This record gives sequence, C-alpha cells and structure tokens, in this order.
Amino acid sequence: MIRNAVVAGQFYPAQARELRSDVEGYIEGAHLPTDTTGAACRGLIVPHAGYVYSGPVAGRGYACLASLDQSVHTTVVVLAPSHHVGFTGAALPDADVFRTPLGDINVSDAAKLLIGGPLVFTSGQAHAMEHAVEVQLPFLQVSLKDFSIIPLVLGEVDAASLAQELLALNLPHMLVVASSDLSHYEPYDKAVEHDGATIGHILKGEGGKLGGNDACGFMPIRTILAMARACGWRSRLVEYRNSGDTAGDKSAVVGYASIGFWEVLNGHE
Repeated sequence: MIRNAVVAGQFYPAQARELRSDVEGYIEGAHLPTDTTGAACRGLIVPHAGYVYSGPVAGRGYACLASLDQSVHTTVVVLAPSHHVGFTGAALPDADVFRTPLGDINVSDAAKLLIGGPLVFTSGQAHAMEHAVEVQLPFLQVSLKDFSIIPLVLGEVDAASLAQELLALNLPHMLVVASSDLSHYEPYDKAVEHDGATIGHILKGEGGKLGGNDACGFMPIRTILAMARACGWRSRLVEYRNSGDTAGDKSAVVGYASIGFWEVLNGHE
C-alpha cells in the first residue's frame, strides 16, 4: 500500500525539479558546528512547517548528514507528533511505501519488529493527513542515497520505553529524526526568549521539562533525548530562526531549531 503525499503543493513544491532545487538550496552553504569534525551524526531535531517558513532551518540540519557513509543502507526513524488524531502510543502506517514528488521510499521491514509490544501499533488514520513525517522525506531523499524509514507518529507515550524499543532493534546504520517546531504564535521577542529556554533544556537533555507549549513535537524530542542519553550522543545547536526571520511577520511567530546529535568516533572529542 502506498501513502501518497498530501501536502505537496502546500507545504512544499509539487513539481520534482522545483522541489529538489529548493531543498538543495536550503542545504547548501550550511555552517556546521566546528567541534563535530570526526563524529558521526546519529540524529536530528528539525522543524516541519511549510518550507518557505522553516526550510532554511531544516536544511541546515540536514547538511549534517553529508558526512554519513553513503555506501551503506541507512534506516531512518522519523518521530513525529500527531496534529490530527489523539491516541496513546506510537503509530506505524498501514502503508509500506511513502510517495513524494521525488519518488518512493520503502518502510523498513524492521518496523514490523516493533508491533506487538505495548507501545507500537498500526494506524492508517494517524498517518493519513499528518504532515510532520511527510515534510522530512524530500530532505532525506536529497541527503541520502540508500535508505528506508520507520515512520512513527506519537501520541501520549513513555518516551524512555520507546527509546529502548528502538535501540533494541540494533540496526547497524540508524538515523533518528525528531520532527518538531518550537513556540507557536508568540510575539517575536517573547518567542526568542521562550525558544532559547527550550533549546537550553534540549541541549542539557532535560526532556521532562518540555511540554506542548514549548514544542509541538515534545514527545519525539523526549524520545531522541532518551536515545542520546543511552548511547552517549552529544548535541549541538545547528540553527535557530523563527517565522519572523524567514517570512517577515514578527507579531506572532513560530520557532524553528535544528539540533544535531553526534557519536564521537576515532578518539575525537
């Protein structure tokens, strides 16, 4: 079964050539944290708004994937909040392929290993209209050559337990993408202050201090933070802006951050 794109032409261009050009433009020229040289990127927190608003910030995050080994198959766990359906647990799609204007992406066979436990179930409804997974896919298609996805839409869930279940898959080349915007519709200066505090909590690994007012994807963020803590990944802020920076209106803005998680390799610190 194919899950067709539902926000192409709204959140991002529906034409493949324009879409690829835009995404490449967002990624190009990114300045990455200098102290991540020699480290492997294992995860990202990236925004999921329309590309005109959050694309430049997301692109800076996805630029971190340039150092990954493109000769291997990567399994990308995409963690997204639910904007349309309320539930408890984490929902996989009933589809086995996600389609964007740039082509088809397979759902990893490893996703099936998560079903049957107390947390993960299958729900076509949870994924049917959800943009928070979909908007990440063209960035992944431009950034990676060979990958499949484990797309999870999260309701109320025990983030630490979900993190353990994902790590227990023991996938050799796993990337985790937590899809989230930050503050919503606050005046520019207040949003910058609020988002600064939120980013501070994230960089300190304080997922329990985050709620829905801080980040719509606080559950995905809590989950990636739990995985980072278990694996010893270190986090760095790559980019912060809000819609007042990208779209001009500063009276009520939405905050966006890209935060990377790196595993230290070869003695680099």
